[in-house]
Amino acid sequence: MLKNLKLSCIAIMLSILISSSVVAANDDQDQHEGDIQPWRIGAEIFMNSQLFEADFGDLPGGAFNTEDPGVDVNVAKGSFTPGNWLRFQPVGQLQFWNGSEWVSTVPNGERIELKDAQDRIITFRSDGVDNQSAVVGEINSEGGLHEHLHFSIYNTSNTLNGSIGAYRIQLKLFETKPQNDLSVSIATSPISIVFNRGLEQDKFELAVAAADGLINHSTFIAETGLLTLQRVKALGSYYNAKLQHIGNNQFQLIEATEISNSGQ
Repeated sequence: MLKNLKLSCIAIMLSILISSSVVAANDDQDQHEGDIQPWRIGAEIFMNSQLFEADFGDLPGGAFNTEDPGVDVNVAKGSFTPGNWLRFQPVGQLQFWNGSEWVSTVPNGERIELKDAQDRIITFRSDGVDNQSAVVGEINSEGGLHEHLHFSIYNTSNTLNGSIGAYRIQLKLFETKPQNDLSVSIATSPISIVFNRGLEQDKFELAVAAADGLINHSTFIAETGLLTLQRVKALGSYYNAKLQHIGNNQFQLIEATEISNSGQ
């Protein structure tokens, strides 16, 4: 009975951990759910999540554009310096979800373009990214900022279009003085944005779950919906856990095996 109770507690803890990593948290009623919500402590930038979702089919943007996710500074947790600029540095390469795994090739030469606050275009391709930063905006007098930049997807013929699937890009957030590329604060890790391009919601959820696995060193098998976590902490111990995707960004615990914490 005690073993079953412990497994139930572990299941609850793991469900909380998975849900918070797949869906960006909304801890403040004044914050916009789904937005990137950074705050600063000292010279380090923290984020409400490492993984965000967007849709190249939302009503405001149309079929191949979106202004999500926005950037909404959580001033209550840590403000930035008024007058400074918040920036994104693109990293890695454009990746495509082919229905079973994330790959570094795209079906039809797709690229994603980001238009920044200065109307400059930063491009993400399967063979790399532009080596220039994007200006998100200027920090206001209260140390905050709320901006939405413009993302678009193009195909090989330079037309607004994109093969059906999901697309993943990575960005690193940092702060500079105006008209200066030298960072005064920076996030230690990049964030990922996963864009839906025409997938049904349940299939998009599989892509998001697999993208989360790229961040957290887990394994996700799309055909079966099985998520394996090699090492996760719950109730003060470390476990190897297997969970089943049951829809709506939720997972059900199948198996949890306690492992040694000597690898910390």
